[in-house]
Amino acid sequence: MIRIQTENFSIEDETARLTQKSAVIGGIVSFVGTVRDYTEKDDVIAMILEHYPGMTESELEKIEVAARNRFPVEEIGVIHRVGRLEPGENIVLVIATARHRAAAFDACRYMIDHLKIHATFWKKEIVKTGEEKWVKGCPGCEAAASQWASQRQIAHTHPTQEGRDVKTNPDHDHHKNHHSSHHHHGSHQAAWAGLQVGILTLSDSRDRASDKSGDALEGEVRSLGGTLAVREIIADEQKTIEARLIQWSDEKRVDLILTTGGTGPGPRDVTPEATRAVCERELPGFSEQIRSEGLKQVRSALLTRGVAAFRGLTLVVNLPGSTRGALHSLQAVSDLIPHALRMAHGGGHG
Repeated sequence: MIRIQTENFSIEDETARLTQKSAVIGGIVSFVGTVRDYTEKDDVIAMILEHYPGMTESELEKIEVAARNRFPVEEIGVIHRVGRLEPGENIVLVIATARHRAAAFDACRYMIDHLKIHATFWKKEIVKTGEEKWVKGCPGCEAAASQWASQRQIAHTHPTQEGRDVKTNPDHDHHKNHHSSHHHHGSHQAAWAGLQVGILTLSDSRDRASDKSGDALEGEVRSLGGTLAVREIIADEQKTIEARLIQWSDEKRVDLILTTGGTGPGPRDVTPEATRAVCERELPGFSEQIRSEGLKQVRSALLTRGVAAFRGLTLVVNLPGSTRGALHSLQAVSDLIPHALRMAHGGGHG
């Protein structure tokens, strides 16, 4: 939930709105930012907040997607006020809910740390003398946000039951309670470095503003260290899908194409057929792993017909159309994608 508004908000009402949807929530963490009545040199009598409509909401949604990718949260809510505000008034509310408190704490702090530097808000302070001053960047805020990137790149090794060493990310010390495959496949940041990725959403009704699964996949690609080369939404038309897969593989030469949508048993679900029509070498193990992991979330995962296959040196992976389904499916095989690509280029198993 993302809202930008001029009116005040009720912490109690907003918390109730987010928590009424789920009975599994065990931790609720909220942060409220308020207007201070001073700066380092002057007393502040008011603050004027402006934003970039549309872009600001989009930036906040990207931060939310990144937080959901990173932490096993149930709900995230952000309300940010704009307009003239006086000392003591609320500016921003961030709420994170999760089954366990650690994830709620982490997600809430992650959201506010990144909101402070990435969301397109501008602040003007009005001091007692009547002078108006635009507030410049916040070095402390940038340092706080940069810590998350630093932590992501640090890995520790722990013995498994089989006696082998696997790397795990310290961001996820709560891994026993999180189903994300990040906890099984180690530090993905370096593994996807240099990969050129295309995200193709198949839908007859979505546009960029409503393409939540595409947003989630983009956030995951970036968090793994990959580069988003191209992203598009097209209708569920087999020939159109085939043409786009050929173009991105043969002309744009992306390493990986992630499709989202069109993998079910419906009459317009033709993504697997389009993929098979233009690809040469299928990877049935990828599809089996995706369905296996999906079944741990919902039984309807049995209905997905997505395939994974190579066209030349480009790997195409079909993912479900739902946000969680697409994300969980990608995470089920994300550690093997660089390995598969390396083998396609003639590399060995090492």
